[in-house]
Amino acid sequence: MAAIEWLTGGLDAAFALAKAQQRPLFLYWGAVWCPPCNRVKSEIFARTEFAGRAAGVLCYHLDGDSAGAQALAAQYRLRSYPTLVLYALDGSEITRLPCELDGELFVAAFDAALAVHAAGSSAAAALDAVLSASRPLGADEWSLLSHYSWDTDEGKLLGTRALAPTLAALAAAASNPDAAVRLQLHAQLAAGKVDAAFLLGVLADARLARSNMDIFNNSGLNLIKLASRREELAAALGSVAAQWADDFWLSAPDRLMAVRLQMRLTRLLAPTQGLQDLISERVNEALAESTDPYERHTLVNTAVSALNDAGLPAQAEQVLLAELPRSHSPYYFMLSLAASARRRNDVAGVLDWYGKAWQASAGAATRLQWGVTYLNSLIDLAPQDSVRIEQAAQGLLADVRAAGADAHQQRNLSQLQKLAPKLAGIPAGPHTATLAAAL
Repeated sequence: MAAIEWLTGGLDAAFALAKAQQRPLFLYWGAVWCPPCNRVKSEIFARTEFAGRAAGVLCYHLDGDSAGAQALAAQYRLRSYPTLVLYALDGSEITRLPCELDGELFVAAFDAALAVHAAGSSAAAALDAVLSASRPLGADEWSLLSHYSWDTDEGKLLGTRALAPTLAALAAAASNPDAAVRLQLHAQLAAGKVDAAFLLGVLADARLARSNMDIFNNSGLNLIKLASRREELAAALGSVAAQWADDFWLSAPDRLMAVRLQMRLTRLLAPTQGLQDLISERVNEALAESTDPYERHTLVNTAVSALNDAGLPAQAEQVLLAELPRSHSPYYFMLSLAASARRRNDVAGVLDWYGKAWQASAGAATRLQWGVTYLNSLIDLAPQDSVRIEQAAQGLLADVRAAGADAHQQRNLSQLQKLAPKLAGIPAGPHTATLAAAL
C-alpha cells in the first residue's frame, strides 16, 4: 500500500477535502488480519496501474480497529472486511467495488466507475433508470452495475428491494452482453436456480469465463449444485479452472484458488485421492515462492482450505504452525488451528488455540471479537469450568470497556449479541454477571 497516499485523520475531514479539491473519495474498510484485505493489498493496491488511478482521487483507509471505526462503519453501512466504496463530491456513493476481482479487472471496473461519475451518474442512478425504464444506460453504467459489490451492499443500493428479482431485472434489461452474463450469474446464484445451458455457454467462452473468474472461484461449486447436468458442468468448469491454475499472469493466491476449485469439482463426482498429490505439490510450490507478506497471508489461508478440502488436515496444520512465527497476524491462523482441533474432537486443543488467539490479538475490535469467540467456546465445550469462564469474562469485560462506545457498534455489536444468550444460560458468577449487564 506504500505507493498510495492514504489520508489520515477523521473521515469528515476527508470528505471535506475531497469536496474542496473536487476529487472523488475512495474508502477502504478492512483489518490487518483479514485474508481478503491482504489479497486486495497485494493484488490491487500494489499495482502500478491502480496507484496511477488512485492519484486522481483521495484515498482513505478506515481500519476496523481504529478508534470510532465501528461507529463510523454503522453510519456508512460498512460491515464485511474489506468493503471498497467510491464516493462522489457530495458524499453520496458512486459505487461499491468487489474485492474478489483480479488487479487487471479491478482497474477496469474502477475506470468505469470514474467515467460514470464524470458523466454525472452513479450506481443508484443507473439502477433507478433501469427499473423505471426512464432512459437507456451506456456501456460504463452497465459495467458499473455488473461489477457492483452486491455482497457488501448492506441495503445501501438495494434499499428494500429483494436481491434476486432486482438482479434478474437488470440481467434481462442489459444491453451490454458482458454485463448481461455477469448479472445473470449473480441473479441465478441469488435465486438458487441455475440454467445449465447458459452456464455451459459461458464456460465454453474462455474470455467470458475469465472475466467472471471471481464468481467461479468463489461460487462455482454452488452454481453447479443448483443446476442439472452436473457431470457435464463439473467437467467444463474443471477444465477452465485447470487453465487458470497454470496461468502465470494470475497471482499465486488466485492460481491456488483455481487448484482448490478443481479439487472440489472432482469431489462432486468421485473421491479426491487422485488430486491429493497435486494439491500438496501446488501448495508447497506456492508457499516456497511467496515473499510478500500480504500475498502470503491470503495464500496460506487458501492453502489451508485447499488441503483440508483434499483430506489432508495434518499437512494443513503443519502449514499453519510453520506460519505462526513469520505472520504479521498469527492470531488469525490460531483460529484455524482451533478449527482443526475441533475436527479431531480435541476439546482441550480447541480451547487452548482460541485462548492463545485472543491473548495474541491486537486492536480494540479484534480483541473484543476474538474474546467473544473464546468465551462462547468455553461455555459450549466446558460449561462446568466456572473458574476459566469467569477469568475469560473478566478479560473480555476489560476489552469491552477499552473499546468504549465502539463496543456496541457494527461488527462488535454483532459478536456481543451472540454472547448474550450464552451468558444467560449459565450460572452467573461475579464477572459473568457484570459482563452480561454490560452487554
